[in-house]
Amino acid sequence: MESFDQSVLSALTDVEFVTAKPLSGGLSNRCWLLELRHHMPLHKPDSFPPSLRSTPQPTTSTIHQYVWRPNAASSRAFGVSRQHEYQILSLIQSQHVAPAPYRLLESGLLVEWVIGHQHPLLSDVDLMALQARVHRLPVPAWRLDVKSKIEHYWQFIPEHVKTPLLQSVYADFQHKALPIGFADTCCHHDLGRYNIIQTEDGGYKIIDWEYAAAGDPSLDLALTINANGLDPLMAVNAYCSALQITGTQAWHNAIALWQPWCELLALLWFLVGAELWQDDTYTEQALQLLTALTV
Repeated sequence: MESFDQSVLSALTDVEFVTAKPLSGGLSNRCWLLELRHHMPLHKPDSFPPSLRSTPQPTTSTIHQYVWRPNAASSRAFGVSRQHEYQILSLIQSQHVAPAPYRLLESGLLVEWVIGHQHPLLSDVDLMALQARVHRLPVPAWRLDVKSKIEHYWQFIPEHVKTPLLQSVYADFQHKALPIGFADTCCHHDLGRYNIIQTEDGGYKIIDWEYAAAGDPSLDLALTINANGLDPLMAVNAYCSALQITGTQAWHNAIALWQPWCELLALLWFLVGAELWQDDTYTEQALQLLTALTV
């Protein structure tokens, strides 16, 4: 059984490792649920007389749960930046829509473990309201460059997988102009129900912000529609309603233009994953998307 390398936590002071459990369900990463014991003084040091401040003081301890999100071969292959992930979580922490970041370390990122129910029974309308909420968050300083992301994935796909048909599709998109949508907003770029937790108070928190960046909100919306198998007409109307947007036709047009790009991004992502984990189901998903792009 795989064991957790405790040495990655060596930079943490006043923290004691308790337990680690691998988390299932993460596609881009293999993460861990950690329990860490925090040691804290019972009193503030300045509450003691000067003569006692240098002597050992009584402490108390509490155990907290975190998700360890490592820098790994998978995060490099998918172009994930833990520094960017830490920055976006710090930027939006006051909005209570995501896990709070704890520490960015050399080997990865520690974030709050969100207690609740994953894959909640969230209505499509409520999901679109959550999407709209993301787009109202502060905008990150970096943005998603779609063509650069496509090129990055391509580099991590083995040559024997690059069939003439796949190479033709890739070359065709490289020569296409990107759709022109709307002004950049904060975008999650992976807002599937699998990344939403219903918390104990009945609210929702979004997890896995590793792909978050500034970007075209209509691309983010198109990705969300695909990830959740939504009806585009319903989704766009519900999204625009949540933001009190009256001119919906421009959004419908933008979503339609972005759909093939979303399929290509997913296709290449699955091929990278198939190579990383030698998983035939990833290859099958990729072939289905390739067929959809070439019919």
